[in-house]
Amino acid sequence: MARRKIGNSHTTISIRWEDKEKFRRFAKFVKKTKTGDLYESDAVLFNRILQSYINNTEPEGEGHSTYPTKTTSQEQNQQG
Repeated sequence: MARRKIGNSHTTISIRWEDKEKFRRFAKFVKKTKTGDLYESDAVLFNRILQSYINNTEPEGEGHSTYPTKTTSQEQNQQG
């Protein structure tokens, strides 16, 4: 499962610039401001895309950490 520091509500996800440009094409217009047009934030857009994905895809079990962790010999014995 993903880990986070207590009290943190946001994280940073690193993506390539070319992918971000594709990603931002899906941002919805929010309103006009004095300085220009305002579109939904990356966090709002990510959540909307994630919800759509969740509604159309079966999960593969529990959440997984993106970093490998060492298993103890006791855990290996239980698995094997």
